[in-house]
Amino acid sequence: MLIDRTSEPLMQLLVDSTRRAGTAGPALAQAHRAVGRALASDIARALTIEPVEIDHVAGKSQGVRLQPGLEPIIIAILRAGLFLAEGIWDSIPGSVLVLHRNAGDSDHLPAAGHPVVLVDSVINTGASMMSLIHDVTKLRPARVLVAVLVGYRPALEGLSGALPNVDFVVGRVSDRTYVGQGPTDTGARLFGTTSWATEKKRSA
Repeated sequence: MLIDRTSEPLMQLLVDSTRRAGTAGPALAQAHRAVGRALASDIARALTIEPVEIDHVAGKSQGVRLQPGLEPIIIAILRAGLFLAEGIWDSIPGSVLVLHRNAGDSDHLPAAGHPVVLVDSVINTGASMMSLIHDVTKLRPARVLVAVLVGYRPALEGLSGALPNVDFVVGRVSDRTYVGQGPTDTGARLFGTTSWATEKKRSA
C-alpha cells in the first residue's frame, strides 16, 4: 500500500525545508529528522502496543509500551537515510535502529516476527529498494514497511503494485526523477562533502 502524504499541509512545510538550496549540513539533518518524526505516526499504526503500569507523578497509573518481542527494527539506508531514520527511531520508544551500507549488511538481523522499517531519503528507480526488500523478507519479519522522504511516482507505484504486502510511507511523491550529482547529492549536502573530489567521482 502506498501512503502518500504529499498533500498534507504539515508535511508540505516540513518537506519544503529539505528542498531549499540554502539548507545543508546540520540544518538539513534536522529537517530530515522532522520529516521522520511526522512519518512515524503512520508507522506506529502498524505496531502492537499494550497497556503497562507506570509510575506517574500522581502515583501508579496506566501507560503503554510496544509489546515485548515485537519491537520494530528500523534500518537506515546509508548515507542519506540516516537522519530520516533517526526521526522515526526517536518517535517510537523501544524501537531498534541499525545501519545498512552494503548488500548483505542486514542478512543476519534477528528480524523474525518483528516489523521491519526500511528508511531512505529518495527512491528513484526503486531497484535497490526492491532488492533490499527481498533480502529482508527472507528473515521472516512480521511485516515490512518503507519510509522515504521523496519518491518518483512511477517507481513507487511499481513497487507498491509488485509488493502488495509492503507499506510505503512517503513524505512527498514527485512526478519527475532526479539524481543529485556532487553539490546537489542529498548525502553530500547532509554531510557537508559537496566539494570533495570523491563526490564528483561518486556521481560520474
